This record gives sequence, C-alpha cells and structure tokens, in this order.
Amino acid sequence: MMNMETIIWLFPILFMFHDFEEIIFMQTWIVRNKSYLSERFPKLSKKILFHFEKIPTASFAVGVAEEFILISIVTISAAISHWYFLWIGLFVAFTLHLIIHCFQFIIIRKYVPAVFTSIICLPICIYIIDNTVQLFPIKEIIFYSVLGFIIMAGNLILIHKFMNAFTDQLRRYEQTK
Repeated sequence: MMNMETIIWLFPILFMFHDFEEIIFMQTWIVRNKSYLSERFPKLSKKILFHFEKIPTASFAVGVAEEFILISIVTISAAISHWYFLWIGLFVAFTLHLIIHCFQFIIIRKYVPAVFTSIICLPICIYIIDNTVQLFPIKEIIFYSVLGFIIMAGNLILIHKFMNAFTDQLRRYEQTK
C-alpha cells in the first residue's frame, strides 16, 4: 500500500493521460460519427453534436487545461496541508467519469474518445480508491465524493460555456489583421 503523499500525485498524471486521448480524437470522432449518432440517438444528438461540432480542438484543450489547473491546485493543497478529503472527492468523481466513458462505449457500440485510456486508468484508480478507503472514514469519503461530483459537474457546465466564448474569441482573432 502506498501512502497518500505518493498517491495524490498520480491524479494530475492520470487526468492528463486520459484527456490527451479526448483532445486528440474528439473533433475527428464527431465528424466521423455524426450521422451514426444522429440516427441512433436523434434527440440527444441534436443538443450534444451541435455543441461539440462548433468547438475546435483549441477551445476543447483550453477547457481541459482549466480542469488540469483545478486538479493541480487541489493536489498541491493536499500535499502541503495533508488534508486529503477534497482531493479524494474529486478523484472519485474522476473515476466515475472514466466509468461513464466505458458505458458510452457499450451503449454506442463503437470507439468513443477516451475509452482506451479509461480502461487503462480504471484499475489504477480502483487500486487508489481501495487504499484510500482503508486510510479514511467511509462517511467522509462518501460526503466528499458527492461534493467532488457536484464540483466537477458544475465546473464542466462552466467550462463548456467558457469554451463557447473562447471559440468566439478565436474566430474574431482569425478575422482581424
């Protein structure tokens, strides 16, 4: 079993490893699978595809960078303070995010960006959570996991709004001389 001082540094590493796959493949995947997704999931596709089609890779990467900064701040704070509960909550939320990608793969029945790294990262995350459960009270872990999920969901909503605004700024910049 590893100690928390070592374990916490794996979070930003796992996050970026996973999100590199999303950054690299998201745009191409959307273009390639647009008609398939529209046929299989017409209602859902109208909202989601429209949103992701208009977000260039640069804007998506800015959103990922914001999440990375948030995760890094929480990790550094946990390392300095030795208070790990918020870190645990966000890490559990990240692990649930990986599981969601696996379910997307099962439901869509095709490759989805980030499924490969989700499959690679999940055993590591489960190992970390198993070790964490042995070190801290389960009530605290559950509370901060719910809080972490709420923080990540709220942040995701804000990030997508920011990505739209950043995309508008990129387009304005393209057109100025």
